[in-house]
Amino acid sequence: MTAMTKNLSIALIVLGLAGPACASESALSSPATPHASFAQSQTPVSLIGETTEAAMHEEIDSLASMTRILDNLHSVRTGGIDQQADQDVFDALASAIDTIPSSKDFLEKRDNAALVAFYKERNFRTAWFENGELTPSARKLAFALSRADRDGLDPADFTTPALTVSRTRGSKPADIAASDIELSRAITRYTRQAYAGRVDPRIFSKKVVTIKPHYPDSIEALKKITRAKNPRVVMRGYNPDHPGFVALRKEYNRLRLTKSDTTTPDVPEGRSMKVGMRDTRVALLRKKLDLPVPAENADLYSKALSQKVKDYQAANGLIADGIAGKATLAVLNKNPADLIPDIIANMERWRWLPRDLGKFHIMVNIPSFHVEVVNNGKKIHETRVVVGKSRHKTPIFSDEMEYVVVNPYWNVPRSIATKELLPQIKSDPGSFFSKRNYQVLASVKGRTRVVDPYKLDWEKVEPGMVRLRQTPGTRNALGNVKFLFPNQHAVYLHDTPSRSLFNRDYRAFSHGCVRVQNPMDFADVILSRTEKWGAGRLKSMIGGDEKWVSLSHKVPVHIVYFTTWMAENGTLQLRSDIYGHNAKVKKALGL
Repeated sequence: MTAMTKNLSIALIVLGLAGPACASESALSSPATPHASFAQSQTPVSLIGETTEAAMHEEIDSLASMTRILDNLHSVRTGGIDQQADQDVFDALASAIDTIPSSKDFLEKRDNAALVAFYKERNFRTAWFENGELTPSARKLAFALSRADRDGLDPADFTTPALTVSRTRGSKPADIAASDIELSRAITRYTRQAYAGRVDPRIFSKKVVTIKPHYPDSIEALKKITRAKNPRVVMRGYNPDHPGFVALRKEYNRLRLTKSDTTTPDVPEGRSMKVGMRDTRVALLRKKLDLPVPAENADLYSKALSQKVKDYQAANGLIADGIAGKATLAVLNKNPADLIPDIIANMERWRWLPRDLGKFHIMVNIPSFHVEVVNNGKKIHETRVVVGKSRHKTPIFSDEMEYVVVNPYWNVPRSIATKELLPQIKSDPGSFFSKRNYQVLASVKGRTRVVDPYKLDWEKVEPGMVRLRQTPGTRNALGNVKFLFPNQHAVYLHDTPSRSLFNRDYRAFSHGCVRVQNPMDFADVILSRTEKWGAGRLKSMIGGDEKWVSLSHKVPVHIVYFTTWMAENGTLQLRSDIYGHNAKVKKALGL
């Protein structure tokens, strides 16, 4: 036996990492199991006398290379003392899991249940500690959690205070167990918030916002992350992968890291700048728009500059008149830091959407007053829409389009009939029914029938006694076509005879349904993919009786509320918070 081999053998015995020559191979190689007896593993140290042990340490200390070997061996926990330490951690972890306090909070209760199930499935083995120390994966995850603000989340929600105590060797088993659970809890909370958001969307209005949170499987999330080669990527993968979210997050991080001293100075308030005017503020305006400042006539508000202002206004939901007035300058002068809360609130609403929007889907964005058709992630059609007034808000939800109805009847909602039409009828029933093509439906001998409106005593008619519907035709409130995705709100998309409203920049004028500017083109795009119809086929059906087209493939419809998003040209788009939803989300998030 060489001196080095001899010294190494001695070192193994001193550290309790090897038994005497008679020890069985299986006893040395088998890892400790929960609640196993540790009596036999204590013998190696007890066989060594004080003098022999001191002599061995003296020889080892004389060898510089041996010091390194001992340091490495110290972290290998297969001996009796360290098996006992592992058992102590196991006991502490099992005890901590069994004593997790109950919670009345639904999400906290859900997280607790996931933690209990996760550790029971692991037989109470630590997930993030090996040999009493944090694993490299755990350190990376802890670092990623400390930078959760990159994803628009709050790092304070994922603090793991015990981790700093438990990084050093020799920590108490209870500290290790608590730290392991705390890191698992932080990961569980992160994946839930990244996936479904921090607030339940229904707290704002159960009638207007009826999106149900889609929470991830927290047990499966923990298992996937513990098994992953790159756990940080898997954990952050619980954020939405929708292109809209990814682009908005990228812009958010750019703005977050932008220093305030690098921003262009504000354009001072003053008179509105129009074509032909000269103003010293024009140069600053050009800089705000990333336009060069000419050496001559730097103060001239030219036609070309007016067009650039008009483009900017159109892109940001302002009245596109090319005049740099108070409203336009207010948006231009927004500091990047001022935009961050709005962006975070919109990122939150992206988390409320289904992960799978549908390969072919329709999205109505209320604040932008537009509807778009998306195929394979690309926008293939877009048109203007009119949405609900502030007191008749268009609801936010997702469903599936099932029917396209040509020459539709308009079944008047009871609220409209009672509050708006019935007073007009009582005032002059003859004029009302002769000009507007309405029918009256009532229950006659248990069956709903069309009745003669002129034979009714309208002074005695009360709400609910009759129903009103408008017959198909050019004056019908729904126009020539409607698009049905049956839902609890009785909301749908439809044509309209009132075309002038589409020329306005602000278009919240309906009772909640969504009016489409170019409904036949919109219908052709849908039917060309669901039914393989050629362009114009639906148009040939206009006129006559009501006709229903049942879609062979249902089309997902998402009615959303985004006040901020990234356009295809890479510019940040801003729109007014017409219903106040964005302000409520920011308040709920503490922004």
